[in-house]
Amino acid sequence: MDCRNNFCATCLTRLNDGLPLCQLCRRIRSTAFTREELLKLKIKDLRDYLSMRDIPTDLCREKEDLVQLVLTLRPNSFPDVTNVPSFSSNQNSQMTGSSQIHTEQNIPTANQDSSPAPEGQPQVTNEEPDDDESTDSEEILVPGRRASLSDISNLDDIETLSVRQLKEILARNFVNYKGCCEKWELMERVTRLYHDQKDLHQKVTMGEEEGKFGAAGDENLCKVCMDSPIDCVLLECGHMVTCTKCGKRMSECPICRQYVVRAVHVFRS
Repeated sequence: MDCRNNFCATCLTRLNDGLPLCQLCRRIRSTAFTREELLKLKIKDLRDYLSMRDIPTDLCREKEDLVQLVLTLRPNSFPDVTNVPSFSSNQNSQMTGSSQIHTEQNIPTANQDSSPAPEGQPQVTNEEPDDDESTDSEEILVPGRRASLSDISNLDDIETLSVRQLKEILARNFVNYKGCCEKWELMERVTRLYHDQKDLHQKVTMGEEEGKFGAAGDENLCKVCMDSPIDCVLLECGHMVTCTKCGKRMSECPICRQYVVRAVHVFRS
């Protein structure tokens, strides 16, 4: 137990056998070299204890590694108790396994004691409530239809949407909502998206009514479907030639044939 270092009289204490111990060695010895007690010590104490015995700790990444090295320095006067928990756990597992066997053996006897149902009447089993419960849980877990911008007919509908529905609408229209911590921030972006889409459709409708769909009128229409207005930019090339619905289906830009990494919705001023 002597750590071969020089200490003053106040730092050293002598045991009944006259062996001098420093404060660190006394702290380690008080754990009786059990893994549970060693894990309660500070990492610095474990490293200092090992360094005083010239044991390198450079490869130790976890506290468990330091404890394992300390356990290898266990004196002969302390018994090895590391195998005791594993013995008790094995014993508990055996007891658990035996109890399960007895339980399984008792199940058929319970079914045998039940009297058979008369002829002409259906036999009722205890498994039906379980089936009903599983059916109910399956119905609850069925996901509903995702929210869409077409579901919004006026601004009042936006206030009735949940946070999840607001995020679904923004995600489907390629609007980034990162950094939005409050619901009103999501509502603000959905409102802006709603106004932008409404204005674009009005411009297209006015152009159709005025008969301006020549070279100038086609500039605002999607070059793929030729129906919706252009409101999407393709990255990385930066071309604006499609609507949001067609942009998310594009694998390459129809102009430069560059691979489309992402399609981002844009707001027109």
